[in-house]
Amino acid sequence: MREFRVGIIGCGGIAQNVHIPGYQKIEGVKVVACCDVVESVAMKAAEKFGIPRYYTDYSKMLEREKLDAVSVCTPNALHKEPTILALESGAHVLVEKPIATSAEEGAAMVRAAKKAGRILIVGFQERFNPYGMVIKRFVENGDIGWIYYNNAVYLRRRGVPTWGAFLDKKLQGGGALIDIGVHALDLAMYLQGFKKPVSVLGKVYTLFGKSEEAAQANAWGPWDPSKFEVDDNALGVVNMEDGSTLILEVSWASHLKSTGSFNVTLRGTKGGAQLDPLEIYMDKNGVAADVTPVLHGKKPDWREQSYMKIQRFIESIIAEKPLYAPGEEGVVVQAIIDAIYKSSQTGRVEPVNIPPM
Repeated sequence: MREFRVGIIGCGGIAQNVHIPGYQKIEGVKVVACCDVVESVAMKAAEKFGIPRYYTDYSKMLEREKLDAVSVCTPNALHKEPTILALESGAHVLVEKPIATSAEEGAAMVRAAKKAGRILIVGFQERFNPYGMVIKRFVENGDIGWIYYNNAVYLRRRGVPTWGAFLDKKLQGGGALIDIGVHALDLAMYLQGFKKPVSVLGKVYTLFGKSEEAAQANAWGPWDPSKFEVDDNALGVVNMEDGSTLILEVSWASHLKSTGSFNVTLRGTKGGAQLDPLEIYMDKNGVAADVTPVLHGKKPDWREQSYMKIQRFIESIIAEKPLYAPGEEGVVVQAIIDAIYKSSQTGRVEPVNIPPM
């Protein structure tokens, strides 16, 4: 097989910790170019990983390099334009989560992928959580029945990310909800089979961001409370077309017993399931039974799960395997997030508007 050529747009932490090393683990795949608007960042990434060329203008990189695939690792508000241009150049695209800062932007990206005949995948690595993969099998085999309740939780006690653009509302589009809430929401939607959401009652808060005491107690270093402009907590109640309900709870900072938790709980007419600890609940032989699946080997951490998303992206292109997180599903997730933010602003139940793709 000829060399598979990959380019990176955005050379920050997620690119250097996941995408570039992830591609470099795959035989026959080569990262031939990288781009960042900050030249020193692009140059250092190229030097660190032995990337032949670096750019500060992604349009020039796409024009000159003739890439097979591109990872878009820019801040959320800067996902749309490089993704569409990369697709139009003939490259397949893996865009980091969330797909964009609005469902409308995400839908435009999906339409561009369809027009170009290219693959667009969103980087939801929690779909490779091995516990989630077990639950998914139980759901698909009918062991849970009709899922009427789904609770998705991603809570941190003091885990505000103070690096990069995470606290910049203009670049990120929001705070805890759009950063980590998107992971829990996507996994919950994925495990229940991506039902159609119809309405949302949501609330977002900035409860700790303006607190000097909370800033100093943060696990990842302090922030400037006077410049904190995004949400640090969020809640959402999502109503599905089939009458079921999904509840989302998110925090970067909260008064918890532990440092935090990431969990999804399903309740169905035939059984129930919980992600962590991994358990399945059902009736067996006339009695209520708790089933604890046994997984052999070490549970992969988030970075290993992220490498898996890179591998599957390449397999989707070369081996034409099914897409693990198609752009269309990323748009649905973003439409729910949009509705939570809007509901919080209006104080009303808001419809989930999924734009045409």
